[in-house]
Amino acid sequence: MWKSISFITPDIVFGMDAVRVTGEKIKYLKGKRVLIITGPSVKSSGALDKVLESVKNAGIDFDVNVQQRSTPEPTTELAEEVARYIVDGKFDVVVGLGGGSILDVAKMSSALTTNPGKTRDYFGPGKVKSKGLPTIMIPTTAGTGSEVTKHAIFLDQENNVKKAVASSALLPDVAIVDPMLTVTSPRKVTSASGFDAWLHAAEPFVSKNANPITDALALQAVSMIAKHLGVAWSDPEDLDARYHVSLGSLMSGMVLNNAGTSLVHALAYPIGGEYHATHGISLSVLLISCFKAIAASKGERLVQIARAMGENVDGLSTREGVEVALDAMAAFMKSVELPISLEEIGITDRSGVERWAVEGWNERRLLGRCARDLTVEDIAAIYRDAFEARILGWV
Repeated sequence: MWKSISFITPDIVFGMDAVRVTGEKIKYLKGKRVLIITGPSVKSSGALDKVLESVKNAGIDFDVNVQQRSTPEPTTELAEEVARYIVDGKFDVVVGLGGGSILDVAKMSSALTTNPGKTRDYFGPGKVKSKGLPTIMIPTTAGTGSEVTKHAIFLDQENNVKKAVASSALLPDVAIVDPMLTVTSPRKVTSASGFDAWLHAAEPFVSKNANPITDALALQAVSMIAKHLGVAWSDPEDLDARYHVSLGSLMSGMVLNNAGTSLVHALAYPIGGEYHATHGISLSVLLISCFKAIAASKGERLVQIARAMGENVDGLSTREGVEVALDAMAAFMKSVELPISLEEIGITDRSGVERWAVEGWNERRLLGRCARDLTVEDIAAIYRDAFEARILGWV
């Protein structure tokens, strides 16, 4: 059977010290007055100075907006505040410099300059109709992939749930990925964001929307991040590890944008919203239970993931290979001190399971790609299983 494939990506510049082209890319977008949106830790790390040097050398007028927030994911109001700042300041290009949350604010605030209403009006797929101001995304974590995706994640404070805006109008014009900017990432950020990147490759690989292009990128990203994340986490200044984790993250972001995540991300939103767990952590505690739930239909693909992670699965049955894969994933997470169960992050109250299950089931945009048709009761069973950590045979 022949499959029609559409593969979309921004203009991408990747490499050590790639941030030097920022001014050139602003000029390419015909920018004369640029707003750089960033965060306090990025400013103090020196990454902002590198961007400003390029902007100044290009003779471009600029201003810097330093975001402050009290939740791991940005609230809906932040994008609206920045959008007003952009309009009032008559900026013509928006640059996001930071982790995924900063980039999401930059993308959404740009969109709100040409689309009416508030952020929550656009939750769901395809609701942002008009392209905003030109955007350049520069990640400082290897991570979220937001620099090459059409998604932006926010905390809906009215319902205390994380929700996504997903529209091709949010796709950045330019992504500049410079591994040197990730060297100052704190160890916990390196592990959580690196695992997020790994999952952005692995989860689409077992989704309904996978295609030969995303498959090739996904398996390469899975292999690259699994091999190098532990090194980058152990020795933050190992530039070879930083390079390969950043490249793997970029590749997985392209996979995410074109094949999409599904079950793990859908079930992570209620946990992240209610307990304000960082995105990578809310994913790691659910991964094993979610992949166990789809093993009946995607067992062979889980075995391929195990092989990409360096596991010897030759001669094993699919069932045996799936167990090797799940053990490898759990060991990978534990090697960089990521939790693999709800109880490990202090969630012991099981009374919310049914509520989370309903909220997770309502994430139809994501679950529409899931390999298994799940009921609310099925999802509740996955949450219950996630309270207990997987016991590894070699421990």
